[in-house]
Amino acid sequence: MALTRGRWGRLITISVPALGIAILAAALLVELWVRVSWDPRKGTPGFFLSDAVRGQRLAAGYDGWFAGVPVHVNRLELRDPREYDLAKHANTFRILVLGDSVTFGHGSVYEHTYPYLLEQRLKAWRPSVDWQVWNAGVPGYNTSQELAHLLEVGDRFRPDLVVVGFFDNDLIGNRPVASPGIIRKAAVRVLSVVRRHLYSFELYKRIYLTLAWKQSGSVDDRRRLEHLGTEEALLANVDATAAPEQRLTAYERLTDDEVRQVNCVYGMTPNPDTVPAIERDPGFPAWLEAVRGFQRLARDGRYHVVFFANDAPPICHDTDATDLFYDGGSKAVDAFYLKILADGTPAVSSFDAFLHMRPSQMPNAAGHSLGNSNAVKADVLFDFLRDSVLPSLLAQPVDPSG
Repeated sequence: MALTRGRWGRLITISVPALGIAILAAALLVELWVRVSWDPRKGTPGFFLSDAVRGQRLAAGYDGWFAGVPVHVNRLELRDPREYDLAKHANTFRILVLGDSVTFGHGSVYEHTYPYLLEQRLKAWRPSVDWQVWNAGVPGYNTSQELAHLLEVGDRFRPDLVVVGFFDNDLIGNRPVASPGIIRKAAVRVLSVVRRHLYSFELYKRIYLTLAWKQSGSVDDRRRLEHLGTEEALLANVDATAAPEQRLTAYERLTDDEVRQVNCVYGMTPNPDTVPAIERDPGFPAWLEAVRGFQRLARDGRYHVVFFANDAPPICHDTDATDLFYDGGSKAVDAFYLKILADGTPAVSSFDAFLHMRPSQMPNAAGHSLGNSNAVKADVLFDFLRDSVLPSLLAQPVDPSG
């Protein structure tokens, strides 16, 4: 019995610590290898960090690539090469733009994202005002995450106006904003530190997901592995900044008569069940509650909120009606969303503006917009704010203390 206890004692006091040291040494060697082989053009790791409420957030100070363009995230977790003081000047008017990848500028150079272009239009309009348009878009966000984002940063940022960018996939995955427990907060904090500073984190994650999929063979595990591959591709330093779609060029505008004459014979036709189907979607009530959350904040006077539906109609592919956008029933969907968004909060859509454009001159208008498509969105939003929102807000004295 004494001999057995002695063996277990040696195992615990010698073998286990030795094994731990060996694992740690191996991990350090892997980390060193990854750092040495790291492509500096890729930037720093940790574009996304974990968040206990929002699921994920942008990493302050990130420098790297996302969807083929260089990206800098400043210390306030905004996509912006500039740093800002939270304090305002007497003439500062601060606009916080919340949204998803479309607002963030997925695949777009920073200078051609629609929040930045909006800022340039505001400065040209009223140069005496210190316009600050802060791009707080986060790829993958839905409306409830955007609401949680505002609730977290609003008191610090003190925006004079909040613009909430809406895209139709924002209906997916919404849930009530809840306060996380202490354990979840601590776990997320540790995970964020690891993702930000451990260069080999993604390697371990890929190994784990691969083994999990091989072991279980489940569709969910395979999708997690595929999602990781998609995320890695987005963060690769594949330079698309010189693509023709990035440029801002002159473009044609169709007249109202020309738009009315568009007849896309082989396009989709209006379906009276489309809007009721949206209302029956299991995710619709949670999205609607998130919208109402923004509207309650506006009604209570905490923030001035404007919704911006940055969408576009489908493209007609008829051989005798080429290079045209058309309705096909999509305008009814746009009107449905706009009616909800405008219930107590100003709201505007880019849908009608794109009906007057040529698709060939509007790259990715209905998705991750680039170049001219962002310029049209900036024009729509600027015109609406200038004519319907800002006159009353600018008439009020700006309190630099918030």
